[in-house]
Amino acid sequence: MKLLSTAMSLLGVLSQPILAQFTFTSTVEHNGITVPQSETDLKPFEPGTLGRIRSRTDDDSGHRIGTTTLRRVKRTNPTANSNNWCGSVQTTTSINQIKLIHGTFQHPTCTQRPGVTQYPQAAAAWIGIDGDSWTSALLQAGTVCKINNSTGIVDYANRNEVWWQWVPNGAYTITNIPVFAGDWFDITINTTSSTAANIKIMSSRGYTYTVNAWQGAALARVNADWVVERPYYGNTLAGFAQFTQVWFQNAYATLTSGTSSSLGITGAKQYQIPGGCASAEYDDSRLYAAVVS
Repeated sequence: MKLLSTAMSLLGVLSQPILAQFTFTSTVEHNGITVPQSETDLKPFEPGTLGRIRSRTDDDSGHRIGTTTLRRVKRTNPTANSNNWCGSVQTTTSINQIKLIHGTFQHPTCTQRPGVTQYPQAAAAWIGIDGDSWTSALLQAGTVCKINNSTGIVDYANRNEVWWQWVPNGAYTITNIPVFAGDWFDITINTTSSTAANIKIMSSRGYTYTVNAWQGAALARVNADWVVERPYYGNTLAGFAQFTQVWFQNAYATLTSGTSSSLGITGAKQYQIPGGCASAEYDDSRLYAAVVS
């Protein structure tokens, strides 16, 4: 994808502090052309919070990002249960911290989960840093599908969205970037320190969203996450929507130092949501999360 080196900053409109001195600037491009500020709608994710620290329990337009069709192969990995996370978490040490995390995935088709009457029902796919063994902060970006009521309708304008969040600050969504089931997203989160990072989200529809954030809550940079989440809305855990399986591909994290320069999926802890979702390693760069009924 051709990227434009100059882009309009939204600083001043979108860089107001949320907690402490947390600030950010962002730009949007479509097919390599900067989207004017007047056409960019970035807003706090309603009703204010999407992602959370893990809850414990003991198009053919030339922008194609991924096309691989895989059959599930379950490998032996350490597993653990969670109320809201389903996916892989790879952990490193504070001496050899995570600098960058990357992943590509296809936004799923979401439907009402049979027998569940709680609304909204939702499923969020994302990659991120921390939030597992380090619970003070989490930096994440991804997509979410949301079903508000029993009609089961999921429309792109209000129910399929791309978002990012630096927990404990609230999430942000870009309503002008269309998200449809089957779209591919390529996401990179690159930290420049424990409190500053760059996020780049590229979609198969030719959109590129870039955010630079600084003075966020301090990351330990010890957890690399590829997750499908049963998200919170505010303080309430949403009903978990039924979704087509999500494959994370080209999944890796690079490290700041040490004898090993990268982390893959091999040997990662696999979080499961009992009765809701199971995840498994396919190989060192691919994993899947799938509905369990």
